[in-house]
Amino acid sequence: MIEDLVSALKKSSLFKNLSDKQIEQVITYLKPRLIILKNGEHLYHRGDPADCCWEVLSGHFLLQRGSLRHPFQPLDYHIGAVTGLLGLVEPGAERPVSLIADSEVELIEIRGDALSQLDESTRVIIWENIAHILIRKLFHCRSQLATMGE
Repeated sequence: MIEDLVSALKKSSLFKNLSDKQIEQVITYLKPRLIILKNGEHLYHRGDPADCCWEVLSGHFLLQRGSLRHPFQPLDYHIGAVTGLLGLVEPGAERPVSLIADSEVELIEIRGDALSQLDESTRVIIWENIAHILIRKLFHCRSQLATMGE
């Protein structure tokens, strides 16, 4: 089981470029655990406090917004993608949307409250990875907005 966890974490965009020793730290302090959701189950609800994030191993999601015109948006994540980064970036903040399993979903839950327990070099790499993930999301959003204006 631990070998499977190490292998899965190494595929994650969040833990890219970490050494084996740093991955061991992640396992020790962030205590990642496997989560399986059935179709229709919520990963989180709008307004829930953000205290963790998840690495996607398999499955599909629906994003539920407060919008009445388009309340549901299908989301497809690749294996190793990370969702719920708010739990690391701004722990305790309210989740702005709900995320619902649109198939059976397998994830690894990663606690956000213990990030400060990792050594500095490990934290720096993880924060760099978070920055890259957020920049890619920003560019994606900007390109979607640009195509809407055409």
